[in-house]
Amino acid sequence: MVVLRRLPRRPLKLGSPAVALGIFDGVHRGHQAILKKASVAVTFHPHPLSVLHPAAAPELLMPLERRLEAFSQVGIKTALVVPFTRSFSQWSPERFVEEILVRRLKVREVVVGFNFRFGHGRRGTVKTLERLGRRHSFRVHAVAPVLSGGVRVSSGKLREWIRQGKLQKVRRLMKGPAIVAGKVVRGAGRGKGLGFATANLRVESGILPPVGVYAVRVWINKSTGYKVPGTPCFGMANLGFRPTFRREAKPLLEVHLFGLSHPLYRKRLEVEFIRRLRAERRFSSPQALARQLVVDARRAKWYSFPLNN
Repeated sequence: MVVLRRLPRRPLKLGSPAVALGIFDGVHRGHQAILKKASVAVTFHPHPLSVLHPAAAPELLMPLERRLEAFSQVGIKTALVVPFTRSFSQWSPERFVEEILVRRLKVREVVVGFNFRFGHGRRGTVKTLERLGRRHSFRVHAVAPVLSGGVRVSSGKLREWIRQGKLQKVRRLMKGPAIVAGKVVRGAGRGKGLGFATANLRVESGILPPVGVYAVRVWINKSTGYKVPGTPCFGMANLGFRPTFRREAKPLLEVHLFGLSHPLYRKRLEVEFIRRLRAERRFSSPQALARQLVVDARRAKWYSFPLNN
């Protein structure tokens, strides 16, 4: 897949493509229904609300590079990442269509969700696209919502389900696990003393599930491009307040990777939550906690086995 990270100055030679428009955070089944009807995807980064109304901006389900990787897996051949700035937010719906869709992409069809909005003040709707499509000779395909158990699948609903711990449902609808990303920072070193050295993650993106102990799959320094060679590491993670020791003021994410001994300080990790193993609880002593960690590791390895084969 070819990735363009700025608006091209000249028309692209894409053969009058079908183009999917949207942010597509999570690339869930509703998004996939749109993307599968196109060969080119146009997305926006950063999220428009993070530029225009930061306090109202949603926590994103996945980093941009993961989004692009998911585009490629769905079958997109070219992805255009439009830098979203305050200046760009002033573009009218007409200017967006004429400058990007018509002049630069030379579209023959535009595919969007049924509730797609665009242009300054979100004035553009599907009907706006259809009107402009008649003017510029391209078709508009508005894809109906995808339902799960009678509920519309949406990025907002997936965020809610992750916070509720419905990880298997999220995996089914995203065709991939809930994920958080961030950098490893220094910790207290207690895990090493228990025989389970951990990397303490400062979470920068993604949505955390409820506190507890999880089987995880981890990518190290993966987000350097939409397609990175290598294999993931498996492990277990504790998300919580560490009540056996001095209780923390807010939840911390600590990750132990099986069979990995070299330090991870300052490296970037992407942590996929495979399965919740148990709730976090206070143990009578560090030794009792260490015994439980042996049990947790055995279970985490069992859950990671299907993903490793």
